[in-house]
Amino acid sequence: VRHATVITMKDSIVLLDHDVWIEDGLIKKIGVNLQADPKTVEIDGSGKYLLPGLIDMHSHLLPGHPMMDTWKIHFLLSGVTSIRDMSGMMGVEKLKLRDVINQNKVFAPTIYQASQLIDSRKGQFFQQAATPEDGKRLVVEAKNAGFDFIKVYDGLTPDVYSAIVEEAASQQIPVVGHVPSSITLADALNSKQSSIEHLIGFFEWNGSTIKLSAPNDYALKTPQSDTSICPTLYNHRLNLSRETAQLVLRDSASALLPKGLYDIWSKITKNQSKEVVEMVDKNGDASFDVLKGIVLSLHQANAKLIAGTDAGNLPFLIPGSSLIEELKLLSKIGIPNYKVLSMTTSSAALALPPPSSIGTIEEGKRADL
Repeated sequence: VRHATVITMKDSIVLLDHDVWIEDGLIKKIGVNLQADPKTVEIDGSGKYLLPGLIDMHSHLLPGHPMMDTWKIHFLLSGVTSIRDMSGMMGVEKLKLRDVINQNKVFAPTIYQASQLIDSRKGQFFQQAATPEDGKRLVVEAKNAGFDFIKVYDGLTPDVYSAIVEEAASQQIPVVGHVPSSITLADALNSKQSSIEHLIGFFEWNGSTIKLSAPNDYALKTPQSDTSICPTLYNHRLNLSRETAQLVLRDSASALLPKGLYDIWSKITKNQSKEVVEMVDKNGDASFDVLKGIVLSLHQANAKLIAGTDAGNLPFLIPGSSLIEELKLLSKIGIPNYKVLSMTTSSAALALPPPSSIGTIEEGKRADL
């Protein structure tokens, strides 16, 4: 790639008019006016930025879903070259999908796959762990099957959650997901849960309004842990604003959606109950301010923040473009652009199973750009 403005994400320095030489899928050299074999394919990067491929750290690709092939392309159109898929529902099928994609047999983002949700409740989308022994067994089964993460969910009891975390540490497989309602934020951080999604554990609903539930020192304690926080802030904004959903339907990316899906989403915006409309209009902005304050406090305390969306299985969250909206929103609330970009590149890569071969542009790394 010739004459590009290279954002390496190793630091905030931008390399002007630089070349990046790629060989066998790896970055071989970065420099100015690099000499190459005449047969080398050259891409003119003049006037363009080159940066690491974006990583959506909370998304869903579901085999059999009528939109799955469309979603794979939507991710790539927005520069999302890797995703952390947060639901191993359909088990072996999800692992097959991950493997054929990662072997370059299917044109789609690289997938890092979480296990099926583990919960103490029975349910269509859960694996039930009613006892500590159940929890340990499910961790071992997920590890042996080849999943990259264990995903915990809302209803786990403290003894089962502890057993899952303990067994996962023994099996050297990260635990990600929700903070169960029976577990405090402090316990989740102390357990070394690898990531916490959606700011669960930091806030709670008080009637129709969100309020802070984390202890006053949460911004100090979180950076001291090994836990990454994936706020999915744009999803929260959609849920707390009627106007935002309308903007999605007017977004240029929505023009690529099948008319049937567009019509379904339009009906959702028109068929909200009177109670929901009143709640959003009255308390939506104030509730979002609480969530925004949590994210800013975590940023200012240098917590490990990563960017994700929950795209792929929820209305209005268009894969790929929703991550761009997430990044815009993080910038808008006051997080510097370099930090925002790190949440979807270098910092995100550190929250993936080691060794990390993506997330920065440097010699020896995979040319995931």
